[in-house]
Amino acid sequence: MPRSTHDRPISALFLAMTLAASAAACGSSRDRVTATDPPGADGTDVPIKATRLPTLTPPPARSSGDPTARPGESPSATPAPTPPLERVTGELRVWTFAQGDEEVPIKAYLAEFAARNPGLQPKLNVIPEDNYTAKVNTSLQAHDPPDIAIIEDMRWAKVGRVVRLNEHLEGWGVPVDDFNQGGMNRMALEADSAKGVYGVGDFLGGYVMVFNKQMFDDVGLPHPAADRSMSYAELDTICRTLAKPAQDPSQAVYGCAVGDNIYSMEGDDVWGPDGRQVIGNADSQAMVDAFNIGTALIRDRMAPSGQVMDAIGGETDLFALGKIAMTGTDFTEVEKYRANGIDFGIIPFYAVEGPEPVLDTFTAPWGTFTESRNPQAALAFLRFLATDAQVMRMQISPDPPLRTSLAEAYRYGDDDPIKQEYLALLGFARPAVFVPNGVEAWDPGEVVRKMTIEDQTDARPILDKMVADTQPELDRVWQDWEQLGQ
Repeated sequence: MPRSTHDRPISALFLAMTLAASAAACGSSRDRVTATDPPGADGTDVPIKATRLPTLTPPPARSSGDPTARPGESPSATPAPTPPLERVTGELRVWTFAQGDEEVPIKAYLAEFAARNPGLQPKLNVIPEDNYTAKVNTSLQAHDPPDIAIIEDMRWAKVGRVVRLNEHLEGWGVPVDDFNQGGMNRMALEADSAKGVYGVGDFLGGYVMVFNKQMFDDVGLPHPAADRSMSYAELDTICRTLAKPAQDPSQAVYGCAVGDNIYSMEGDDVWGPDGRQVIGNADSQAMVDAFNIGTALIRDRMAPSGQVMDAIGGETDLFALGKIAMTGTDFTEVEKYRANGIDFGIIPFYAVEGPEPVLDTFTAPWGTFTESRNPQAALAFLRFLATDAQVMRMQISPDPPLRTSLAEAYRYGDDDPIKQEYLALLGFARPAVFVPNGVEAWDPGEVVRKMTIEDQTDARPILDKMVADTQPELDRVWQDWEQLGQ
């Protein structure tokens, strides 16, 4: 375990960022810090009751002649049993931000971990998301951070306050490259595991496209390919063919949804391959064409505007009602579509530059700080997250584990064709281009607003000005990032 940084001064730059963030959070009526709370706590640390889940064992390994094997699939290997985890005791303080259903898995993990360690007292503190980073910053300044937390700000790792896990993962028999590369966006410094892994993700979430098969069949359109992204020109043709526009939005059927965030989904389209250059990328002709096409679909009522969705329902609800033919979705929404009888498929997003598949993947990077009060228990819990919790995840949520070998060994999706499609699509995930926090001038939502509300029809002048304002900010945040920890 790396040496504690308790006596090492934090950088002046990071201190200034921390104090500013903490001050911004102090006005919230939801802040409640008492003399008995750990510094930065927001509310009460809730003890977790020890509870065991039924043990999930891998099915027998497939042979080459196994009739349940999918076409082209290699025989599966039975994973090596995880060596017994060391017993730990004492208090284990775990912080997360409020995230709805995503609080269910961490509570289940802590309950199981406590059942295996009778002398352990895990306590979970769920902090409002808007206050989370400031609260952790405050605890770091007080040299009393939680033992386990979501590493939401990689500046904590950059200045040496988070435990590097590469060597620990190796000792636990967990190859870093067994984690789906989409998870590295959140787990590794600059999204590069060679620069240090500082969190353990337990699942791989994906923001993907779904399409209504019946609506395609009704107009004789072939189903979109699942192994490549369509271009904006293809999107335009398909969306206009499928749409049934109406003056009354509640009577319309939309061909697609065109989200503000999609223009930035592939980071190299905006920031360049090294994350440092918007000039020539965010203002490329391909980006101009993408905005021109996407916003024209909204103006022509082929795709719903933000105002329409505010009035009659979000895009996932519209898809569940058969009112939209293609849309982006979190995989956890699929049960809603099934319940409504929608026959749907899963595909990558359309792309500014293609045809490589575009999708947005994410995980929750749980890590520990170098000043944890209970480092032995913290590391033991992270080992549990990297091993047995990956298997538990398949019992308690629709998302697959982040570790590819375990998803394969436990046959994630064998009983569900939609999960099979989803897992195959997630195989295309890759680490995102890293850009430090603090760039605010790049705002695709503002481009969309001007081109749909103000009826501007050419993205070129808007992007040229926005990129000119963004490049100096980008240069500054990179300079600040590189000074951290010096």
